[in-house]
Amino acid sequence: MNVKGKTKNNVKAKKDLLEHCKRPELELRVGPNSKVIKPKANFTFALKQKTALYKWVKELKMPDGYTSHISNCVDMSNATLSGMKSHDCHVFMESLLSTAFNALPEYVWKTLAKLSQFFKDLCSTVLREDKLLEMERNIPVILCELERIFPPGFFNVMEHLPIHLPKEALMGGPVQYRWMYPFER
Repeated sequence: MNVKGKTKNNVKAKKDLLEHCKRPELELRVGPNSKVIKPKANFTFALKQKTALYKWVKELKMPDGYTSHISNCVDMSNATLSGMKSHDCHVFMESLLSTAFNALPEYVWKTLAKLSQFFKDLCSTVLREDKLLEMERNIPVILCELERIFPPGFFNVMEHLPIHLPKEALMGGPVQYRWMYPFER
């Protein structure tokens, strides 16, 4: 979303690209007047796309009790989406992510859709052991695809967490019997 102060696509991340990976299309360049140019990343929205996304979320109608008032989390004047409860983030990640980011390039959007589907499958009411084992094999591939899209500065321990979730579901059963949403309310 390229929100000031929150983005991981900053000058420091661009400098890290030189050390950690070869992505010449994202590296800093020196312009004709000796000014440093930071190329726009393929995973960021243009202003028009960002405005359309915020407008879509603002007008989104959900069934009663499915989310809190997610439309209240949009601040059109500052162009931000904040204040979502943990369950709202879960709904966004599982149900809305692939629709919300379909304006991005296809390979970025498809990878995000795979991640969204992973969480949807993980949180289903019925889990099959063979499906969980398949998810356990597929999630490292999805995360590697994310690493090919986003710069190294984007990743921290939270992006690694999904690798452990299928094994946890194998041991603990369906997620809805163990999650904390009812207690957070």
